[in-house]
Parts: sequence; C-alpha cells; structure tokens
Amino acid sequence: MTTETRQVFVELLLLAPYLDKHLSMVEDEALERALTAIGWSPTRPGDACLPTAFALVREAAANELKIDEFMRERTAIIRSAGESSLAFEWLGRILGSDGMSGTESYFLQRAESLLFS
Repeated sequence: MTTETRQVFVELLLLAPYLDKHLSMVEDEALERALTAIGWSPTRPGDACLPTAFALVREAAANELKIDEFMRERTAIIRSAGESSLAFEWLGRILGSDGMSGTESYFLQRAESLLFS
C-alpha cells in the first residue's frame, strides 16, 4: 500500500466514528487493529499524522457537501489502488464493533457505493 493510499485510508477510517459523534472503546480497539493491518506506523516517515488526519476529518464533517467530497476523493484513491475490499472490510469491522447506529449504517452503505462503483 502506498503512503498516499494509507493516508486516505486512515482519514476515511477516522471519519466513520467521527460522524457518529463518539468513538467507543471497542471501536477504538478495532481502529487500532485496522491501522496495524494496513501497516500504518506513527514513526514511519510520511505516514499519516493522526492529529492532522483528525483535523481534516473535523473540517470535512462540517456539512454534507464537504463530507461527500471528502469521501469521494478518498474512496477514488483507495479504489484506484485496488484496496476497496480491504477498506470496506475494516470500515464494517470498526462501525459494527459496538453495534451499528443508523448514521453508521448510512455511512457504510455510502462508502460501499463509492468504493465499488
């Protein structure tokens, strides 16, 4: 996985629980497993800086148009890198780890549509 793909993957993974307005301990553990699975490391030069990624996610979450643009951009990069299945799998694991709310279900359906269109 390229550094750019890993960066947008991390941002997309962070957006999912952010939109639900909470990150449960179970979701946090699933997120940590996802980051490990994609080879992300906070010490690897060029890997996503989580505070920067959270800032981008916060800005994107300001309104529906920004969320849509954010998701389209990131899923396009993930799709072109051939990582759609991996992204969808981890999004589902994170979002479903503590039960899936309506917001989380909608997000996952939207991500699926963008990742596999």
